[in-house]
Amino acid sequence: VAGLYNYLHPSVLMSIKQIVDIAHRHQKPVSVCGEMAGDPAAALTLIGLGVDSLSMSVGNLLKVKSAIRSFSHKHCVELANNALALEKFLDIRLYLNNALEQAGLSGLIRATNDQGVH
Repeated sequence: VAGLYNYLHPSVLMSIKQIVDIAHRHQKPVSVCGEMAGDPAAALTLIGLGVDSLSMSVGNLLKVKSAIRSFSHKHCVELANNALALEKFLDIRLYLNNALEQAGLSGLIRATNDQGVH
């Protein structure tokens, strides 16, 4: 089933948003670690969804840090809201990649295969 999984799937993003909203209502922080946190486009989306902290491998740290420094919190919220409005994970990936390109960060874009899976 690993080939079916995509952390930018609209259902995954909506679930994260719901978790963040509920956790914050109870004054609990939300952290995301792993591959999603280490993807610059996904990290920006997670920040926009309200995730409080990200944990990733050291190999991804500088790329994610560069992306975060290039986008305001307000812009991250806008990216996340627009991503939530899309119905297909490939559309979300393309939308986020375009945002990175427009910010001059095309070197941070993760390659995807035909299905949009990493």
